[in-house]
Amino acid sequence: VSFVGNRGTFIRGYKAMIMDVEFLYHVGYILTSVLGLFVHELFYSILLFDLIYREETLFNVIKSVTRNGRSILLTALLALILVYLFSIVGFLFLKDDFILEVDRLPDSKAKGCSALALVGCGAWAREGPGRAWVPFCSRTTARDPAPAPLQKHARWERACDTLLMCIVTVLNHGLRNGGGVGDILRKPSKDESLFPARVVYDLLFFFIVIIIVLNLIFGVIIDTFADLRSEKQKKEEILKTTCFICGLERDKFDNKTVSFEEHIKYEHNMWNYLYFIVLVRVKNKTDYTGPESYVAQMIKVRNLDWFPRMRAMSLVSNEGEGEQNEIRNLQDKLNTTMKLVSHLTSQLNELKEQVLNTSKNR
Repeated sequence: VSFVGNRGTFIRGYKAMIMDVEFLYHVGYILTSVLGLFVHELFYSILLFDLIYREETLFNVIKSVTRNGRSILLTALLALILVYLFSIVGFLFLKDDFILEVDRLPDSKAKGCSALALVGCGAWAREGPGRAWVPFCSRTTARDPAPAPLQKHARWERACDTLLMCIVTVLNHGLRNGGGVGDILRKPSKDESLFPARVVYDLLFFFIVIIIVLNLIFGVIIDTFADLRSEKQKKEEILKTTCFICGLERDKFDNKTVSFEEHIKYEHNMWNYLYFIVLVRVKNKTDYTGPESYVAQMIKVRNLDWFPRMRAMSLVSNEGEGEQNEIRNLQDKLNTTMKLVSHLTSQLNELKEQVLNTSKNR
């Protein structure tokens, strides 16, 4: 079936045709193919998303996110606000706890040092067990290997010296770890003065951000997907048990001469109605018959009164046959009753004559 004949290319305006979603989708598909051909092969991988457009189940997965997109965005905004607040608290009071393990490249260079090997400015190490973290800047060049004590601590660096780095660290590591931001922070000693604050900080982030806010987002997505699946199942159930044309349900055809399957296949085939509509659209108006003119006018004003709603010829004929059978049964019963009355009348007359004869003889 052609796009021209069924998408209204000749009867729709240019604006309506250009703003059509399917038209825009195919234009984007062509542009992506051109970019993959002339720019980079990476663009060809984007074409695999066409499977989502063609498969209804995968399309519902995307719709589960986009249908309630406003609720998800507002909840995500709340999560960002909470991350910002926790970042400020970490920057002001727990800056020394943001010590992260990193894997430096052998040829990496740190600020303030030239050609460092394994160690650079910004790396932090302890002076001894139980002591504070102190900065160091090794000037060991790539030619000279770094001393063993410095190599031991070269994989650690501070991650909250600026508010921006605090926000990035909390957002990146806090949301991705199951236990929250506390999983990647320094493990404090119980003898430290800020130990209770760290416990409260870690627990609040875990309960508020991880358990409540993130699960709110996941809950909205899961509920939306469940609603879409229920709607799909309900539509399929309606199509299986209800005639698309007349709306009669399957049980209306029980114990009838025509079954429901025969009704939707031969009597009210929806594709035959579609073909008739296409015929009315493409046929010359001067060649219309009476019914075709009537249907064309109904289609023009978007009126569906020409559909046989809650009616079917097979049911009408069956009802007529049923009424005729009932009339025949009543007539048979009436004839039987008349014969019985006549017989009783004759018997009464005979009995009356016998009584009269008996009285005369006396």
